[in-house]
Amino acid sequence: MDHLPEEVLFHIITFLEPRSILPLRLVSKHFLRLSSDNGLWKQICFEYSDAEAIRKCQTLATARPMPVPSGWEFRTLPNAQSLRPIVSRKHDTQNTAGQSFPSLNLYAEKLRALTNWDPSYPGEKVDWYTEFVARRGPVSVSWIQQPADGDLEAQKMRDVQGLGLLTSGNATRIVAPLEDGSVCLWDIDHDNQSGRKRGSIVARTTAGFLSSQGPTNGIDKDSFRWIEKSIGTGVVECVSVDNVRNKAYFAVQNMLQEVDLETMQISSQKKFPTSISALSDASYPVPLTIATTQSLHLHDTRLPCTVYSSNSDVAEKVETVANFPASSKLRNDFGRLLAGDEPKAPASLLHPGSLSILHLPSHGSQESGEIYVAGRFPSILAYDRRNFPKLKSTIHSGSRLCSLSSLPYSFKAMESDLMQQNKLSVQAAREVKAQPGKTLIACGEYNGKGSLEMYGLFPEVEASGVSTSEQQPGALQDSTFKNRVSASRSKLLSVATHGTRLVVSDSDGQLKWVERNGSSLVRRWNINEYQVADRRGIFSLGTTSNGDVVRKIVPHNGANADRNPSRNQIERDELLLWTGEKIGILRFRSKSKFGAEEWEEKVESMEERMRRREERIYGQTMRRALERQADEVRFVQGLGLGPQRL
Repeated sequence: MDHLPEEVLFHIITFLEPRSILPLRLVSKHFLRLSSDNGLWKQICFEYSDAEAIRKCQTLATARPMPVPSGWEFRTLPNAQSLRPIVSRKHDTQNTAGQSFPSLNLYAEKLRALTNWDPSYPGEKVDWYTEFVARRGPVSVSWIQQPADGDLEAQKMRDVQGLGLLTSGNATRIVAPLEDGSVCLWDIDHDNQSGRKRGSIVARTTAGFLSSQGPTNGIDKDSFRWIEKSIGTGVVECVSVDNVRNKAYFAVQNMLQEVDLETMQISSQKKFPTSISALSDASYPVPLTIATTQSLHLHDTRLPCTVYSSNSDVAEKVETVANFPASSKLRNDFGRLLAGDEPKAPASLLHPGSLSILHLPSHGSQESGEIYVAGRFPSILAYDRRNFPKLKSTIHSGSRLCSLSSLPYSFKAMESDLMQQNKLSVQAAREVKAQPGKTLIACGEYNGKGSLEMYGLFPEVEASGVSTSEQQPGALQDSTFKNRVSASRSKLLSVATHGTRLVVSDSDGQLKWVERNGSSLVRRWNINEYQVADRRGIFSLGTTSNGDVVRKIVPHNGANADRNPSRNQIERDELLLWTGEKIGILRFRSKSKFGAEEWEEKVESMEERMRRREERIYGQTMRRALERQADEVRFVQGLGLGPQRL
């Protein structure tokens, strides 16, 4: 085997099943390199896809090979080495009609099918082995430690009221508010050097930390119920984490709380006229977009802290410049000097109920220039941060949308439909994917059923100021796709990009992975059908109760990819799931990484201590009872009523 050329070895490997290719990685470094070929696993993903299965059925039904494209050259095809096994012997074959076709037609037909199916775009780096595992491998969920209050005998679990991810430096932590008004941090770092168990609680503030009344030490039950009601408002996008400054923003009714995650202290507060319904992602120094029931606001996180009096709604700046000339246009504060502009006025909303805010990066910059707002109104609102609060444009949907996402690639509805039918040539499919643009993804509910919608956006104006399109930059293209038939039989709750796929969750507890065309189903999984061995203990979450739904999906690729590039990419290809009560980590493994048994060790030790304490109390009680009995016996003996001692 060592004397065979690599091409021959690679050709032999391509005939093996995926389960047989994996053990070859343990043979030697040579076989590890051959069996890890990215083009090989791309071909395997295609072989196991529904598109290839449909193509094979159509080929068997028609029994007519596709014609060879004009100008065909074998050396110009991508991944020619990976597709080399497709080419058969160099002789002509005949069909039933007696016509002669070269065997290269089989290769041309399959290459065109592969190009039409390929979900990746030019310049996109894809680990196809990880993609194959995510498409065909097992699914497991690990539930992180559930916060609890009280002693062992009367312990009460606290529901998690949101989800945020901190990936700053060497730390990977989950940030979330609890129903009692506290803030909790969990450690989910793969390379944990502190000895902490993955998924365990790192820090937690006191109850009522996020309320305007401050920590609730020793308050009565009525006030505590009011705090729980104010925290649990049902807002999904109520947490936004700034990974640059290690700060988190929490929406509690009409109050925005800025919390320093290093000191676990509130650094600033800002009050709004009405309740907050959604927050955008925090990306310093881009202003945070905040949606209330009546308006849309831009909050500059660089401004100094603001302190609000409990008896007045008037805000007073902490830091002011005494010698700066007062003016009706310029404020006497450091915020005016730092920002350079007057704070933007809020944008009024005709319809209340904003549920999701998305920032899209500007051309050639990571800063967000476009703001998209969706909610319980029929259109998606588009704003330009530079011209805020002026409304830029609207995108009519007709659905009640609750989640937004995006792709940095173009989307053509007509060409996408042709590629699903395998009708585009190789060159045409490449040209479609090479066009610049962006894709806006939305999900929600339409007439009681789920709606997954995709909108192609024009590319922005180049640095020279000349638009690449005749239309207004950022306007909606003539490429709208709305999947309201096969998306879901119930309302879609969340959507996110996951590798070369899209993942959505619905109100039936289903998670569905679809191709980037928005309609081709890759796989599905129900959170309520996932069960592991039943475990005892108050922290037992091994068996998911019926009725759970995934309200928010957050992709997690790991913050340690640059620090530890040798770690398997599958270990970092995870999804964070928030059900409204607890948080889980979805992995493509047969077994959970951690779970209830991780926390039951503490429960068992507490039970043992309680049992020892009860035994000690019982022993002391029995000793006192025996001593009293002995005293009574001696007393009776002293009266001469009992047997006398010799």
